[in-house]
Amino acid sequence: MNIARILFLARYRVPHALLTLQFDHFVQGIDVTVIATPMLKEELWPIFERHDIDTSKFHYVNDSVILDRYPQIENWVIEGDYRGPWLRQQAIKLGYLDYLNYDIMLMQDPDMILVEPYCCWDNDKLNFLALENETHGSYDSVMQSVLGIPRQTPHCFVTEMVPVVKQDWIKLRETLEQRHNQHFLDAIIDNVPGMPTVPPWGTGNLIKWFSEYEFLGNWTLTQREVNWQWQRRFEYDSLDKMKNFTKDYNCFADAVPDLRLSLQMDWNTGEVRDFDHYLTTIQQCLK
Repeated sequence: MNIARILFLARYRVPHALLTLQFDHFVQGIDVTVIATPMLKEELWPIFERHDIDTSKFHYVNDSVILDRYPQIENWVIEGDYRGPWLRQQAIKLGYLDYLNYDIMLMQDPDMILVEPYCCWDNDKLNFLALENETHGSYDSVMQSVLGIPRQTPHCFVTEMVPVVKQDWIKLRETLEQRHNQHFLDAIIDNVPGMPTVPPWGTGNLIKWFSEYEFLGNWTLTQREVNWQWQRRFEYDSLDKMKNFTKDYNCFADAVPDLRLSLQMDWNTGEVRDFDHYLTTIQQCLK
């Protein structure tokens, strides 16, 4: 069995990834890390090395490979829906799941720093890092609308770290295409129900709420028994609040509303601004 972690790395999340990867020893049982990114390897790899990140088990895939293979991704950018880029990046992630061929794929966003040991395959079962007894109501009707099945759990999978068994994905793709007689990406987005907007985000026009992690997690529960590990998020809405972390939590989660006020790269030097300060802050919190 081979287990790959897919680290989705948009350019604006590079500084978060560089900090997150300093604590990568907590993410266990990974054979290879796929860096899924629109950036060029020639630009990105020196930045990793400058921040003392071991790239020997990294595998590079550019988003262009996925976009060329799955042109249906562009159908997720819907006229009148202001969150088009947010939906599109989810479609890209699903494209990676379909394209890559590993037995288990751990999907990871870089803006969450896990500081507790976690292994996505534990005692011959998939191990979910989840939010206990928490739901996001906007996503509740998606499973019923797209797959004709109800939500499977009171727990939430929106934790920036979700494992998927390749065979479960293949079964999901086949089910989508057989049920709707469409490519799987069109089958999903065309059948996600619209919800009316409210001011200041809109005046009643319908937009689609979808979470790839909720969708995949709930589907997995229809296919197999799983183990659970609860995520206890310390969400900081400004960088100076990182120091308020306590041992009641097991991860740092960036919730800074304005990305310009979050971690920043100096692209001229290839370094994160004040990187040592924030790294030391987290290390001190863990002592």
